Amino acid sequence: MEQVRLASQIRTTNGKGAARQLRRAGQIPAVMYGGKHGNLSLMLSSHDLRLLISKGIGSHLIDLEIAREGSTEKVPVILKEYQLDPVKRSLLHADFFEVTMDQAIEIQVPIELIGTAPGIKAGGVIEFATRELSIECLPGDILDKVEVDISALEIGSAITVRDIKLSEKYRVLTDEEVVVVTIAAPLTEADLETSQEGPAEPEVIQKGKKLEEE
Repeated sequence: MEQVRLASQIRTTNGKGAARQLRRAGQIPAVMYGGKHGNLSLMLSSHDLRLLISKGIGSHLIDLEIAREGSTEKVPVILKEYQLDPVKRSLLHADFFEVTMDQAIEIQVPIELIGTAPGIKAGGVIEFATRELSIECLPGDILDKVEVDISALEIGSAITVRDIKLSEKYRVLTDEEVVVVTIAAPLTEADLETSQEGPAEPEVIQKGKKLEEE
């Protein structure tokens, strides 16, 4: 897996006012937690982090470079969460989790479907039900994605988590009975007519009428 670098600095000011000042200067507040350093308040470039997110870093291992008191320390982290402004879609805050390279961590890895299912060629409809897999592994073994081959799927067949085979370096935490993808039969004209009919009267309304009559 590609490892990326991200520069940051220790943040000495807190509060909404300080956060607004940071954002006006092109920075965002952040927190690193989970390791020997304890919880650290940081600030970093909004542009740099957005660039990494746009490249789909997901659960990539990041070398977070923390500058303080004239020196820089490099700490391995993963990006756990980031917040966006609901209107402007600008970055507001980020949380990083410090990792220890010899200790397993839990990550969410995206699933990518590969191949062409015969069931689709026969008119079936693909239903991609589970798009991420919860996996436990060492930080150095983090996966970019898990590929699932659908080239054997006919109409009515499915792939569950149990069918996904990974090496011994990985422990799958998602329940093995969870359906990942299935090929459903195409809709009939009767199905389409049913879907176009108006919804039935809600049960709570019917009960309300009955109470009034009583």
